[in-house]
Amino acid sequence: MEQKYHVPALDRANAVLTVLRDEPYRWKLSDLSKMIGISKSTLHSLLATMERLQWVSRDRNETYAIGSAIGRFGSAFFQQFDLSEDFRRLAEPVMRNLQESIQLAVLEGSDVQYLAKVEAPSPVQMVSGPGVRFPAHATGLGKALMADMNEQQICNLYPEESLPKITVHTIGSREALIHELKNVRKAGYAMDIQEGVMGFCCTAAPIRKANGEIAAAISCSMPIHHWEGKKERALEEIVQLAQRLSHL
Repeated sequence: MEQKYHVPALDRANAVLTVLRDEPYRWKLSDLSKMIGISKSTLHSLLATMERLQWVSRDRNETYAIGSAIGRFGSAFFQQFDLSEDFRRLAEPVMRNLQESIQLAVLEGSDVQYLAKVEAPSPVQMVSGPGVRFPAHATGLGKALMADMNEQQICNLYPEESLPKITVHTIGSREALIHELKNVRKAGYAMDIQEGVMGFCCTAAPIRKANGEIAAAISCSMPIHHWEGKKERALEEIVQLAQRLSHL
């Protein structure tokens, strides 16, 4: 990544966490300062912030260990894999019924990151396997994942009014995206009509945590010549599948 995006404080925090990962409650501030090569004054401010965020904890001996917030992040990371397994199990019959591919994804910044795919036996496929990233505003998945965001959150995610056009059908402005997300929020699902890939359409729905927050989303993608004949059935199946995957 370009150097202009480098954040030294995060590098220092990562160095602290790396040390504490292997040897919890062993090192004091002065020890960490020597090991990592950070001045005591700088490290003191960094550790105070990390302690406030619960990234680290400090005991009565003034030694440090990884904090509870990092544990929660780790738990959330591994829950993605649990979700992927549940997705594969529950999406398989949906794929067989529709004879179209089903995808699972999460939001990473302004991108959709695909976690899993149950692929239909079709010679024509979108490139949407695990690990692939794609601009969120150009996908049904992305719109489903961003459905609960308010205008300020969208503006933070997209500082520029103009959005990159992936195809001639892609939403091209932040204002249009905000309007579209209001419709998605009201309907409970999103559609993508050749917005990400020419010749393909999809319908998508969010997967929610027990507290109602959107955790991930699923979609069914298909070639456009299948769309008119299958879109209503695909929408029904995807919304029902998202509901089954929610709160697991």
